[in-house]
Amino acid sequence: MDSERSGIGRKLREIRKDRGLTLTALGKRTGYSASALSKMENERLGLTYDKLTTLAIALDVDLSDLFNDSSSRAPPAASGRRSVARKGNGKRIPTKNYDYLYISPELSNKQMVPMHGTVQAKTLEEFGELVKHGGEEWIYVLKGEIEVHSEYYAPEHLKQGDSIYLDSRMGHAYISKSRGDAEILAVCTAPDEELMQPELPIAKSSGSKPAQPRVKRAKKK
Repeated sequence: MDSERSGIGRKLREIRKDRGLTLTALGKRTGYSASALSKMENERLGLTYDKLTTLAIALDVDLSDLFNDSSSRAPPAASGRRSVARKGNGKRIPTKNYDYLYISPELSNKQMVPMHGTVQAKTLEEFGELVKHGGEEWIYVLKGEIEVHSEYYAPEHLKQGDSIYLDSRMGHAYISKSRGDAEILAVCTAPDEELMQPELPIAKSSGSKPAQPRVKRAKKK
C-alpha cells in the first residue's frame, strides 16, 4: 500500500510542476493550504475521493492521470472500449475513514468511477467533518451494516443488500455499524458542470479543509 500511495504523491507533484504551479498557486485553485498539499504529495495526509477529484479539476487532468503513468494510459473515450477487472485488481488508496480500491483506473474520461470500499470509522466523531464533491454517487452494502449521515437528512441505517443514491455536493459520511469493518460498492459519477450550482466558488481557506471547486471537465488528451 505504501508504494501505491507514494506513486500518487509523486504523480501529483509531477503534474503540478509540469503545469508550472507552486503549492501556493495550487492552493488558490483548490482551497487547500500549501502545507496540506505538501502533506498530500508526501503521503502524510490521506487522499480521499473528494481530495482527488478536487486536485484533478484544479490541475485540469482526468482522474485516471493520477493513478497511471502517461505512457500506460488507454486512448480516451474510444468506441467499444472495455476493461476487465479481476478480483482484487485496481488501485488501492487507504485513508483514515475508508480503504478504497479504484476499479479499472487505467481508463481515462470515465463517466463513472467504480470503487470497492471498506468503511472503518465507527462514529461520526471519529469520521470528522462531512465530505462533499461534485457529481452523484450510489452506494451498495456488500457486507455488514453502515449508517449514512448527510447534510439535509436524518441518518439512514443500511444493511447488507441495501443501497443509497445521493447528490455528492451534499455533505455526507458513511460509518460502520458492524463489529468489524463494513464493505461497500461505490459508483461515483464524474463531476458535471451542468449539475454544479453556480453559487459554489472556490473559497479562501488557511487549513486543510477544501471548498467546493468550480467544476470543469478535464481536457481530452
